[in-house]
Formats: sequence, C-alpha cells, structure tokens
Amino acid sequence: MSTTPRDRGAAAVEVALLLPILLVLVMGIIDFGRALHAQITLTQAAREGVRVAALNQPNPTGRTQTAAVGLSGVGVAVTACTPSDPDDSAEVEATYTFEFITPVGGLAGIFGSGDFGDPIELSAKGVMPCEG
Repeated sequence: MSTTPRDRGAAAVEVALLLPILLVLVMGIIDFGRALHAQITLTQAAREGVRVAALNQPNPTGRTQTAAVGLSGVGVAVTACTPSDPDDSAEVEATYTFEFITPVGGLAGIFGSGDFGDPIELSAKGVMPCEG
C-alpha cells in the first residue's frame, strides 16, 4: 500500500497539532517530579532537625539545612524544648521556594493562567516529644 502526498500531509498536520500538547505534558511531568522530590527531601530534613531539637543537641537549624540535600536556601524555624515542662514537644518547620525549570508556566500564561509556573513555597513540619 503506497501513501499519497495527501496522506503524508495529513500526518504532518497531526504531528503539528499533537506535538505541543505532548511537550507540555512532558514538561509538567518533569516539574511535578522535581517538586515531589523537593517536598520529600524537605520533610526528611524537618524530621532530622526535630530529632536533634528533641534530644537537646546543638544546632538543629544547621542539621536541618544539611539534611536538605540538593535544596539551597532552606528556611528553618525551631521551637526548642523547655526544661521546666516534661510534656513539651520540639517543633521544626522547614520552608523552601521551589522554582520551575521548564517553560510550562510561561506557556500557561499565554492561556490566561498567571499563577501557574510561579515559584511555590513548600513547607514541612516535624514535631517530637522532648527527651533527656
């Protein structure tokens, strides 16, 4: 079965219509995967920091930032244990501003969605009973 020039032209039109949709989908998958990885890393870092704070070890902020491997500019807020209250809990909240690397946000802006693609603020909180 041979193809006519008309069939080849129809295939080119189909590719031209579907390729942008496929590219936007792939870019969205890439950025979603990166954001999910950053959230998991931030959660683990907050867990590590609150463990340090609950055991009254020094520098829970530094330990949290060190545990956030691959994330730069992690903000940390620590609520330390009070020695006078045996039922107290330590808290660590870690925040990170995630920025998209693909132009999917700019493409969404063309269609009227101004917020999509803007940097998003990720946060994670760890709470652990005080010990020692």
